[in-house]
Amino acid sequence: MNIEITPQTLVGSVNAVASKSHAHRLLIAAALSKRPAEVSIRTTSQDIEATRACLKQLKAGIPVLDCGESGSTLRFLLPVIMALKEEAIFLGSGRLPQRPISPLKEEMEAHGCSFSNKHRTKGAAQEICHIKGRLQGGLFTLPGNVSSQYITGLLFALPLLEKDSWIQITSPLESRSYVDLTLDVLKNFQIDIYTEEKEGLLTFKIKGRQQYLPPETLEAEGDWSNMAFWVAAGVLSKESGIIGRGVNLKSIQGDRAILSLTRRMGGEIQEKGDSFLALARPLHGIHIDASAIPDLVPILSVMAAAAKGTTCIHHAERLRIKESDRLAAMYDCLSRVGVDLAEQPGGLTIRGGSPIKGGRVSGYNDHRIVMAMAIASVVSEGPIIIEGAEAVNKSYPGFWDDFKYLGGEYREL
Repeated sequence: MNIEITPQTLVGSVNAVASKSHAHRLLIAAALSKRPAEVSIRTTSQDIEATRACLKQLKAGIPVLDCGESGSTLRFLLPVIMALKEEAIFLGSGRLPQRPISPLKEEMEAHGCSFSNKHRTKGAAQEICHIKGRLQGGLFTLPGNVSSQYITGLLFALPLLEKDSWIQITSPLESRSYVDLTLDVLKNFQIDIYTEEKEGLLTFKIKGRQQYLPPETLEAEGDWSNMAFWVAAGVLSKESGIIGRGVNLKSIQGDRAILSLTRRMGGEIQEKGDSFLALARPLHGIHIDASAIPDLVPILSVMAAAAKGTTCIHHAERLRIKESDRLAAMYDCLSRVGVDLAEQPGGLTIRGGSPIKGGRVSGYNDHRIVMAMAIASVVSEGPIIIEGAEAVNKSYPGFWDDFKYLGGEYREL
């Protein structure tokens, strides 16, 4: 679906969709529980449904897990499934079969699993790996600058094993908030993980033979990763701002940092209860360390384009292995609408303050690229055409409805 957006100010209130980061974790923990557990998720998405469908395969003798395009589903479930099964096949679509699973793969191989790939297909899905051998406990070592999803997968799986285990992080852990979110879910399911930190390096100690025991209520929080787009729309619009409802203002979710980063750029955020109000103010460029908040980079890049001065985004190397190469994608998209910026191996330098002129861009089959460029239309002088606008379904199927409700104007081409 290609759409043409006519520049309009956005104003009003919007309800948060469910956090897919939180929902993934709750669904997995509930599926591993010794007692029935029901998870309340206010909205769904392709990624959440991929995890839900894969967890149904726990009843199969040899599970065949189609992870869709969800990297979280794949990386969380690789160790979880092999803690329970002797054999499993993992499939994926889009860019997922090409995205890395190392060094998690090598750590699993060192603990009883063997990986192969016969390149089978099932519809649009391609085989990612065929694994044999039950995962065994022991010492697992991972660097801290790879995906935190590997650590989360192991934290879910290792309590199920016979032997005790340790996860040793050999360099400072990036995206630590995502691991903290995992630990919080595990604690609520009465799983004990002992965390030790020495000289900035973490070791997780996990006893085996633990049981998942669910709390009485399980509800996925509102999603800060997607609410960030409306925060940006509020501070870029020229009227009375945007109210975001249904969020936890003290959430462990790392992307809650959109509030502090927006304030650093000069935007005004007011907080009350489970809501915030984002108000338009002149923005200025800042330096942003993206190591802990990679998913915010696309929308922060748009805010930087509208800000006076230069914004430098660094420590964002991992964005190159997301649903798209997000650094290259944002460089291309913003260049096409007249923004002055430069791409580095690990970031972007954006010289803001010049008008966004409008133009035609690719959505790169990436939900966050599409949503970021939709918000860019708020400050654009001309229409923005986005190719592949349906990519929002991955995390936020109702995005275009909410965009229209807030005053956005678009048409399908």
